[in-house]
Amino acid sequence: MKFSVLRAVNGLAVVMLLLTVNASAQSAKRLILTDGSYQTATEWNKVGDRVKYFSAERAEWEELPVSLVDWKATDAWNEEHAKIQAEELKKTAEEEDAVRKAEESKTPLVAPELRLPAEGGVFLMTEVAGKTVLSKLEMNKIQVNDNAAKNMLRRTINPIASQQQTIELEGAAAKIRIHSPNPAIFVYVEDNQGAVSGDYFRIVRLERKKSVRLLAKNKTSLTGDQSQAEKSLHSRAERFSGDWWKIIPLENLTPGEYAIVMQIGQDENAAAWGFGVDK
Repeated sequence: MKFSVLRAVNGLAVVMLLLTVNASAQSAKRLILTDGSYQTATEWNKVGDRVKYFSAERAEWEELPVSLVDWKATDAWNEEHAKIQAEELKKTAEEEDAVRKAEESKTPLVAPELRLPAEGGVFLMTEVAGKTVLSKLEMNKIQVNDNAAKNMLRRTINPIASQQQTIELEGAAAKIRIHSPNPAIFVYVEDNQGAVSGDYFRIVRLERKKSVRLLAKNKTSLTGDQSQAEKSLHSRAERFSGDWWKIIPLENLTPGEYAIVMQIGQDENAAAWGFGVDK
């Protein structure tokens, strides 16, 4: 334990020394001498025919004759160095600001002292007992039920009847329940599949059926024509911050089962996050 403490103390001392040296180097100026050499100093004063300066290299006061200093060259070098240093500091500040903004965009503020997490996900924001809370939704497995037996029976009764296929989510009810008819919805999606637009998001009201929730019904006619029926709600999606999107319901969500569906391209690229609304 003593060894660890000593090592930590020594490490801290090294860091402090490096910071001190770095700060001294940044504030150091040059006294340019008439022979072309120079002394690195943090400050100096003329006292009669002598110049007293604090050496940045040796950290002590020293002096030399005024006549040995090329004051014109000294002023020119220090003015130019100050400009370069100011530009470097400005560039560093801009880079740090850009990094800070990029990091903040990953965890945007959605309410006082409430931010979305950097790891992403899908969240509902509601009020619970007067407090704003975020509820994370789990992605549901989308399964396709071909209803083979029913389709066979339907064709037996009516040879020209269309085939029906249902898109379902496992479970009769979602685990996450809210009591708000108009939650704010936040979805994190990286643009690794090309440009993402608000058209890729929708809120769908689900139909309970035994141990599943129906997301949509597909029909295929005898001629191959396909149609899909689902109960999508009016909503608007807009980019909120960075890779975060905000989905805004444009109508109240009555009690029942719902899913946030994100679909990029074909059906196999769809993803759904279910939730329930209670009274």
